[in-house]
Amino acid sequence: MRRLAELLQACDLHLQALREAMGRCPQPLTEAHFARRQPELIATLDQFAYRFTKLQDVMSAKLFRQYALEVLHEPVESAPIIDILNLLERYGLLPSVVRWQEIREIRNQITHEYQLSPAELVVTLRIAFDMVAEMAAVITSLSQPRTV
Repeated sequence: MRRLAELLQACDLHLQALREAMGRCPQPLTEAHFARRQPELIATLDQFAYRFTKLQDVMSAKLFRQYALEVLHEPVESAPIIDILNLLERYGLLPSVVRWQEIREIRNQITHEYQLSPAELVVTLRIAFDMVAEMAAVITSLSQPRTV
């Protein structure tokens, strides 16, 4: 398993790419942007979707568990992710397990964006743009030195 510092660095790279993609997106993003094929916008949104998915996956599948092991010294090697989320919430490192599950749901919607209408896609992307800041705040909290 990768060490915590490596996972935090990977998260920072995903965040940087997400912010770059968001900076290239028209604001506000509207249904009109999807009225005709725009290869540049499609490439930007593909980058955003890929990095959002990767960031959420790395945080859920690796970062949270490794943090609990290395910093909190909790025996979570085989614990279900929900137990790890609850643990991080108890320590004040994750604002809400429910909110994290909402981020996961948006990740799933973005992954399957071809199933969304332009109106649904715009709403989903706006929500996801806001969630980037939330994920960044969690990463920042996990990056701070902590004594248990």
